[in-house]
Amino acid sequence: MRATAVLSVEVLKVAPMYTPFLMCGYAAALLLMLFGFRGIRRSTPDLHGSRQLSWFILCGLFGVLLIGLRPWTPALVSIVLANFLLFAGALCIYLAAADIFEADLHVFPWPGGTLIVALPLFVWFTYGNEQVLARLVIHAVVLGSIFITTAVFLFRRHGEPETRQPARACAWLLIFATFLQVAWCLFEFQLPPQQTNFVHPDLINVGFSYLSMVLGLAIVIGLLWLALTVHRLTLHRMAQTDSLTGLLNRRAFEEILRRELLRCDRNGTRLGIMLIDLDYFKQVNDSLGHFAGDDVLRRIGLVLRDGTRPSDVLARYGGEEFVVLLRNAGLDESLAAAERIRLLIAGLAGLPGRVTLTASIGVAVSELRETATEFLLRSDEAMYQSKREGRNQVTLYRELREKLELAAAAYIPGS
Repeated sequence: MRATAVLSVEVLKVAPMYTPFLMCGYAAALLLMLFGFRGIRRSTPDLHGSRQLSWFILCGLFGVLLIGLRPWTPALVSIVLANFLLFAGALCIYLAAADIFEADLHVFPWPGGTLIVALPLFVWFTYGNEQVLARLVIHAVVLGSIFITTAVFLFRRHGEPETRQPARACAWLLIFATFLQVAWCLFEFQLPPQQTNFVHPDLINVGFSYLSMVLGLAIVIGLLWLALTVHRLTLHRMAQTDSLTGLLNRRAFEEILRRELLRCDRNGTRLGIMLIDLDYFKQVNDSLGHFAGDDVLRRIGLVLRDGTRPSDVLARYGGEEFVVLLRNAGLDESLAAAERIRLLIAGLAGLPGRVTLTASIGVAVSELRETATEFLLRSDEAMYQSKREGRNQVTLYRELREKLELAAAAYIPGS
């Protein structure tokens, strides 16, 4: 027992010798990450959150170096400034999460205020009434409040399903880092006052420091994972979206249409489709210019959003043509939706040059084992029939087919 006690005392005496090595190792890891982020920002300059994460690394790097220089530097530098840099680094984590999701910082405006409150308190408990435990509590409260705020933000704003896993992983890392700060404070309160030292006097405190540093690196890596996921989704969305109207482009729409037709074949449901062509749109471009024409097309995109259901698929099919896919819609529902869109377009006011617009719409309803090309071709034929019959009207492909069959039956060879 005595030998074990002597060994424990010797370990505790030697533990402070590991602190400089721990600080230097963490600083080296941060420096390597900083160079890595520099390469990432050069290759992907529009990656959201990368700048704030670089600031976090810089704050952590200089903060750790200043703490390591405590025996040779004044308290204003090694305590006050060092901890302020660590607080600023935590705030950069919050700013990085907000920037990744392009969120308004007014959602949680107060984390920056914790730094303003913490700085004079740190100065007071360093020079006015020196208390190491008080500084440790302030350290834990500031970091914990910022981390918890960021975690709540990530839980609430994880975005699309693809970003849910990295966002939640980062949130749980931040929560664990907060619990670690609380546990560190509780442990320090159990020590006698003369043994309490923020520079890690024993092996247990060195362990707390090591875990905090590892968690800091893990949080940065997790947020980088989240930023790259969001960036990839943004690029994918841009590749599928018409830049002018914000609707899907033709390629993306046809991919969705093929999947929906297969689903309908399996489930026995039906799809409606309407192909919309603006009447005499070329005259708008010729008389008012292409900027006015672009404005008109954007207004049409808004009309389609307002006049359809959230489950419907909207796309700009090309030029002045638009297409709408109506899920779980039969003949009556498709015709009613098309007529509603026609009336909304005809009733548009405030267009450039006070022009009035109309649209010719072709409607078709899916059939069993029909390909996407066949389905689109039927709606296209119905749309051109609307053009031939005077424009500004809706034609259902079934009615068109019946007219063609009647015309064929009434045709008398040689007449």
